[in-house]
Amino acid sequence: METTFCLAEDRHGAEIGIKFALLSLAEHCPGCPVVLFRPVSEPGFAKWVAQWPNVRLVETPLEGASNWNCKPHALLELLPGIGDDGQLVWLDSDLMLARDLRPLLDAADPRGIVVAMEAASQPSQGTALRTRGWGLPVGREFPRTMNSCVVRVRRCHEPLLRRWKELLEDDRYVAAATLPLFDKAPHLWSDQDVLNALIGSAEFADLPVTILRHGRDVLHTGGALGFSLGERLHGLFLPVPTVLHAIAGKPWVLMARDPRTMGRFEKFRALLQETSPFVAHARRYRDRVDEPTRWMDYSTVPGTLLKIAGLGHWALRGLPVTLACTVAKRVGLLK
Repeated sequence: METTFCLAEDRHGAEIGIKFALLSLAEHCPGCPVVLFRPVSEPGFAKWVAQWPNVRLVETPLEGASNWNCKPHALLELLPGIGDDGQLVWLDSDLMLARDLRPLLDAADPRGIVVAMEAASQPSQGTALRTRGWGLPVGREFPRTMNSCVVRVRRCHEPLLRRWKELLEDDRYVAAATLPLFDKAPHLWSDQDVLNALIGSAEFADLPVTILRHGRDVLHTGGALGFSLGERLHGLFLPVPTVLHAIAGKPWVLMARDPRTMGRFEKFRALLQETSPFVAHARRYRDRVDEPTRWMDYSTVPGTLLKIAGLGHWALRGLPVTLACTVAKRVGLLK
């Protein structure tokens, strides 16, 4: 099955994340067509991208799309060019592949979509409350929320993409976008909550869904409890997950700051990224991103001790922090 990858990003300062994604695609999925929608490129970015003839840079804005609310817009733009036996794969611009993603996609039901699993620590899990929030009949319920950092679709999924785009352009969603995250209902939090609502609705209840498992296939890095204690212990017997997603604070932002200017929470976030598999994997591309990378040298005494205690294993680094936070949450010291 021919695989085409799609990325879209219109936010300033996001190009270093895009570069990590493209470098990992070049290493693990060489030659696969990649389409990148980037209407606000910095000087020199197009030349950097041009080193890969299989990557097409589109500098025209996607009509009706903004920020992360662009996935169905980008996918619908490309879908007519995908053959009946092809697959189109959305990737967020803050993730990397640690190995070839195609075996996971090819093993999925060819009639269905593929999405990632959300981190267990995220509140208000599941599809039903999101489906009901949109006033849609519930056709089935998934207890764990799905994360749209990876979405695989095919030509047959055009109706789902059009409904997804329609709800993202709904006045209720547009109005909620101006509010702080937890001042709005979960079904309006982000584009992926809308996708969850649709997948759980009666309209798409017959659509097969393959979910990339967290801690095994995909890893959202940077949170204390997002990579749970159980997932860490299970990961002792597994290779690093295929998809590494820097979801909780970007390391090139957090770790670029002087620790002396940080508050305690910022220092904690930076510590989590300092010990994360994402940063460890990113270092292999350090000399190729054509960006300042001194943040990769960010080092603290606690971070160094955690890395030593982790014995070089991706699941062990940071385990003591997760253990402490898990205990604190269970005794009511952490919400």
